Amino acid sequence: MLIKNLFRYWTYQVFAPGAVLREKYEAFKALLAHDKAAHEQMAVLEDIYYNRKRYDLQAVVKNYTLFSSAVSGMVEELLKMCPASHWSLKEYYTKFDFYTRFILTPPAFEFSPPFTIEFGKASLLNESIAGKKAFTLSRLNRKLHLPTPDGFVITTNAFHYFFEINNLRQSINERLAELDISDSVELDRIALEIQTLILEAAIPEEVHSAITEAMNFREQGQNDHFRAALRSSAVKEDGKASFAGQYETILNVEKKDIINGCKQIIASKYSSQALFYRISHGISDDDTPMAILVLDMVDSLSSGVMYTRSNDDPMTENMTIHSVWGQGELLVNGETSPDIITVSKPPSATIVYTKTGAKRHQMILTETDSTQVIKTDQQRQNQVSLDESAILTLTRWGVLMETHFGHPQDIEWCRDKSDKLFILQSRPLNLPGKKDRAASVQIPEIKTCPLCSQGETVSSGIGSGPVYNLEQVSEIHKVPKGSVLVVRFAHPRFVTAIDNMAAIIIETGSTASHFATVAREYRVPAITNVKNCLQLLAQGDRVTVDADRAVIYQGDATDQLSVNEQKKDPFEDSPFMSKLQYVINFCAKLKLTDPNATSFTPEACRSLHDIIRFAHETAVQEMFLTGNRKGSRKKGAKKLISHIPMLFYVLDVGQGFKTDHKNKKTLQPEDIASEPMNAILKGLSHPGISWDETSHFDWEEYDKIVMAGGIISADSPQFASYAVVSKDYANINFRFGYHFVIIDTICSSCKEDNYILFRFSGGGGSPSGRFLRARFLKKILERTGFLVDIKSDLIDAEFKNGSLPVIRETLDIMGRLLGATKLLDMYLKENSQLKTMTDDFMNGRYDFRSVVDEKL
Repeated sequence: MLIKNLFRYWTYQVFAPGAVLREKYEAFKALLAHDKAAHEQMAVLEDIYYNRKRYDLQAVVKNYTLFSSAVSGMVEELLKMCPASHWSLKEYYTKFDFYTRFILTPPAFEFSPPFTIEFGKASLLNESIAGKKAFTLSRLNRKLHLPTPDGFVITTNAFHYFFEINNLRQSINERLAELDISDSVELDRIALEIQTLILEAAIPEEVHSAITEAMNFREQGQNDHFRAALRSSAVKEDGKASFAGQYETILNVEKKDIINGCKQIIASKYSSQALFYRISHGISDDDTPMAILVLDMVDSLSSGVMYTRSNDDPMTENMTIHSVWGQGELLVNGETSPDIITVSKPPSATIVYTKTGAKRHQMILTETDSTQVIKTDQQRQNQVSLDESAILTLTRWGVLMETHFGHPQDIEWCRDKSDKLFILQSRPLNLPGKKDRAASVQIPEIKTCPLCSQGETVSSGIGSGPVYNLEQVSEIHKVPKGSVLVVRFAHPRFVTAIDNMAAIIIETGSTASHFATVAREYRVPAITNVKNCLQLLAQGDRVTVDADRAVIYQGDATDQLSVNEQKKDPFEDSPFMSKLQYVINFCAKLKLTDPNATSFTPEACRSLHDIIRFAHETAVQEMFLTGNRKGSRKKGAKKLISHIPMLFYVLDVGQGFKTDHKNKKTLQPEDIASEPMNAILKGLSHPGISWDETSHFDWEEYDKIVMAGGIISADSPQFASYAVVSKDYANINFRFGYHFVIIDTICSSCKEDNYILFRFSGGGGSPSGRFLRARFLKKILERTGFLVDIKSDLIDAEFKNGSLPVIRETLDIMGRLLGATKLLDMYLKENSQLKTMTDDFMNGRYDFRSVVDEKL
């Protein structure tokens, strides 16, 4: 922690209050420590919210818990300082804390039976116990009488009981709270830790017995020993967020392996790709409990995916069926190119177009290895894997399902070796409408000849960037930001690099793979079946991908094309952001801005930030001021008079004033003997700093926040800055309008003892203006030699072990920096301004008002 020594010198070496003040002083000291912690955690929450940082909800829960504890500590210490008043503040804290914890509290978990239910009865229950996939599939079987494999569901109750018995929830939440999905190494590490916890845990005896009983029932009447397909059926899966391919599916599982297979399905909920997908969609872990479908294994002659709207033209009434020989895993994992059959919907129900895919391999079931990938017979490679009768049957079923759900459907199906068709899954089809550019946009002639004009559109859009050829799935974390990714096939794990893709070019696959669904959800331009693309496109060469036309151009041709949809960030409008906005409103919004107002009371608090403000201001007044709300000096604290229009109270705790000050009611700068205080005042007094009001702001409107033009009003002691000083020590709390600065420093002849601790937060400008000012401060501090930590608009910085002249000079610079940045959050608009302004400051410029003139 950068400010771990805050108040260390003041507390243990300098300040020695009398017996009467000691208890109050100790409470004040503790309150300031809680204040520091509260601002740290509030800055983290604001950083996540305003910068749209994609964290698990547990990160918010953890930081809010720390934040709430700090605010509670401030209230308790204030009541120790003022035992006769402000007790209602505790009631308001309790109220706001309750509201916030309510929104962050997970849904109630049900641990009791049933731990399994018959598949046919899943639709009689609800999605929360059977999971989305099982509930939907059972509904199709019972209500539309469509054929599905039979089996049973291991319920979310069993999942919760498994977690409860093994005490997994706390361990998992602790890891989720620390997870940053943008760090691929950290993502893989935490995913492995959580999966190991699950795989090493024991299935509870009651759940084990329920699964065994359900399996024994399935075995009755079967000629062969029982084989099952285990499929995930998480709550929220197959909905608005598809989770396509993110969870495990295990085929052809023997009875003895089903228990371990179930743990593998549960563990897949915490794979790197599943964690990335869920968190980037802003869905909490508690909202996605896992149920598991245990279905009779179908030995498929052919399998595939049906879209009840054509991927090529969603506006038509055509449907598209994708089909391969054997099991469908090679198709959905993007490892093979299927047959593609376009069919018009009933009543005509005519096959419009058929394209035979290169089905060189197929997945089959075996007695020993569960599944095996083999070469397809040469004759069957060029043969359509689905006959006309099956095509028309699937078409009729597709219309039934689309009508039933009132939305186009993405359907998985299979056909067994007796030609019986089964529905395996149905979920909403995510096909963003594609503009017909040829009809609606006048396309200018492209001067650059296409490198390639083959392939199929997977996801619409245009992307440009340097080529990155990826040979190994395991190296997906190496994909640079802004790359055009070129791969042999698109594995679902590629979602972990989705933010780095300007576009993706796939050598083999289909528009019906799991990754195709994911690419469309994120609106990443993608094309597939581009032959020899890894050889055609050189590493690092810049190309442009027009996915709508499946055309690749050399160089950046985006200026010649009409770019349509931008990449979509599902996190922006997500349950996570909705909850966090609620949290921010109760934690960080500030309405108690004027401590001099009659309404500055506990009853006027509307957020925990208001409580922080009230507690801090009241504690400072109690410590430094006595009397009415206008305030009066406490014995020992003197008012500093200088040309700087700030109200300053200074308390000497050891040779901080010159000896002739005792009979004076106020101080002049020349009365200060404190080395660090003099250095800071020197910087604040630099002739290059302007303390005049800036003409471009409506001060009447801003006064409530920035206090008389951004500088503290001369008649409001509650808005004052305060310093505790000795000969070689200073702890200063600055108030510049509504931003706060703490400097804690020792400036002595002993180099090893010397340090400067700096904290800066707040402001009257917009969040973006405050963030930009914080980054400007960070640049200056780092150039000056500080170690800097920044969260949102909160800066912590530390400078250590400088000689006396170096510390003096650095504190002088700090004073100049504070004077130069007092209103910077009001008019900083663009990140591009920071580099020039940083250079200017280091070259002696301290007045940036002309930035306003340049921008207005």
